[in-house]
Amino acid sequence: MTSSGLGWIDFGKASSIGGLTKTYFDDIRAYYAAAGVKSNGWSIEPHVAEMHFEKMLAECHVEVVREARLASVLKSGRRIRSLMLDKAPVEADGSPSPQPQETNFLSVEAAMFMDCSYEGDLLAYAGVSHRTDRESRDEYGESLAGIHYSMPNSEQKVRDANTGNIALVRTPLRIDPYVRSGDSSTGLIKLVAGTPIMAEGKQSPMIQAYNFRLCLTKDDPIPITAPANYDPKDFELVYRYIAAIQQTGVPLRPGDIYFNFGHEKSRSGTRLFKITNLMRGKTDVNNGGCISTDYVTGGAELYANATWPRRARLWRAHADYHRGFFYFLRTDDRLPEWLRTEIAAWGLPKDEFQDSGGWPTQLYVREARRMIGLDRLDQKHCEGATPREDSVGLGSYPLDSHYCQRLVKSGTVIHEGGFMGRDVRKPYPIPYGIITPRAEDCENLLVTFCVSSTHVAFASVRMEPPFMSMSESAGFAIDQALKEGVPVQNINRGKLRARLQEASQVV
Repeated sequence: MTSSGLGWIDFGKASSIGGLTKTYFDDIRAYYAAAGVKSNGWSIEPHVAEMHFEKMLAECHVEVVREARLASVLKSGRRIRSLMLDKAPVEADGSPSPQPQETNFLSVEAAMFMDCSYEGDLLAYAGVSHRTDRESRDEYGESLAGIHYSMPNSEQKVRDANTGNIALVRTPLRIDPYVRSGDSSTGLIKLVAGTPIMAEGKQSPMIQAYNFRLCLTKDDPIPITAPANYDPKDFELVYRYIAAIQQTGVPLRPGDIYFNFGHEKSRSGTRLFKITNLMRGKTDVNNGGCISTDYVTGGAELYANATWPRRARLWRAHADYHRGFFYFLRTDDRLPEWLRTEIAAWGLPKDEFQDSGGWPTQLYVREARRMIGLDRLDQKHCEGATPREDSVGLGSYPLDSHYCQRLVKSGTVIHEGGFMGRDVRKPYPIPYGIITPRAEDCENLLVTFCVSSTHVAFASVRMEPPFMSMSESAGFAIDQALKEGVPVQNINRGKLRARLQEASQVV
C-alpha cells in the first residue's frame, strides 16, 4: 500500500519503529533531502516508494516472480511442500484478471514459507485455522467488539466561554434513506443496506470497508471520468448528506472538506475527504467523513473468500464507486458551485501508476482473514501493554476501525461498526505467537499481515510499519528455524530476541 497511493504513513509513535523499516523511511527522507524536496520522511510519492523497494530487492539479489498468484498448495502432514502458481497479469485498468493467462505455470518448493499477503490465501490453502468475522463483545471481553451503531454527524468547533478552549461538538444528522422521502414502501436509495438491526455487542460477519488510496493532484491532472455504468441516482445519499450538513447552521465551505492540506482553518470538523499533502503537488486521498471514499456497501466481507472472477468484480465495483463519487461531486447542479469547481480541479497525476492510467492497482484491503495462531492480540493487550520476552515488534497506532455497515433505524441512516482514535497509552509488544500458526495446522509457515488478532486489536496493528517490522522479524525467525532444524513453533525465543535487537529492531 505504501507504493499504491498510501503516501501518508500512519506510523503511530516513531520511537516504536526500528530495523529495516526505520532504514527504509530514513532512506526516503534522505532521497527527498538530496532532491531539495521538503519531507518529514512519513510522506512518500507512490513511485518513489516503489523505486526504493526495487532498490532494496536488487541490493539483496532477491528474485521476484511477478504477475503470479497462488493456485494450490501441496502439503505433507504438517508441512507445506510446494506451491503451484498461475500466471495472471492484471488488466489494463489495474484490476485483477478474472482468469489466469496460464494455469500451473510454476511450482515452488521450499523448506519454509511466509504469507505476507493482504488476503491470506496461502494460510487458507494450507489449512491454517482463521476467521473473517468480528468477535462479539463477550467472546474476549472487548468493549469495542461486536455490533455497535452511530449516527452520521456534523462536527462543529465550539469555543468554551469560560476557558477559551475549542472543542468539537458532534451534531447528529438525520438522513432519509427512502427513494421517495418518508415513504418506506418506495425502497432504499443506493449505498444503504436493508439488513435487519441486531443487538449491540453481537458477533458480525461484516468487516471494515475498503477503498482506494488515490494519489491526486491539481497540476495538469488526468481527469477522473465517470464509470460506464454511472447513474447520479446511485449517489443520492451523498447529496442528502451534504444537504443535511448545510442545514446545521455551520455549512460546508472550502476549508472544511480537507484534512492536513493547509487550507484556511475551518469552523467545522466535517470533512468529505482526508486529503493529505505529500510533495511535488501530490496528495494521499483517504476516507474523511461519514460518507466519503469508503465503499461501505461494497462487499469487503466477501473479498477474502471470493474467487478471482468475483474479486475482479469487487475491485471494479470499488473503482466505479470512487469514479462515480468524484464525478457526482463535480457535476450535480444541486451541490454548491464552489464545491463542484473545487472537486473538478483534482485528477490523477501523469507520473504515477503509468501502466494503469494513473489508477492504483492495489485495492486497500484493510482487513481480510485473521489467523487463529499460537497467541492472540486483543483490545486489553493494546490498551494495557506489558513487556513480552517474545516480542517481535511494537504497535502504537490508536484502535481505528472504519465503518462496516450502513443501515436504517427509525427511518434514518445509521452506521455500524466504526470506532476511531481510541488511543493506546504506550507502544505495545507484538508477540511472536500472533504470526505463528498452531503446530497442528502448519509447522513451516509464518503469517505477517493476516495475523492472529481480534478485529478490535487488528484495528491498531493493521498499519504498515508494524507489518513491515513483523515481516523482518519473521525472516530472522525462519532463518533460525532452519538452522536449529525445528518447526517455527519451537525456535529459541530468547535467541530470536537477541538477534532482532542486534539488527536494531525495536521489540
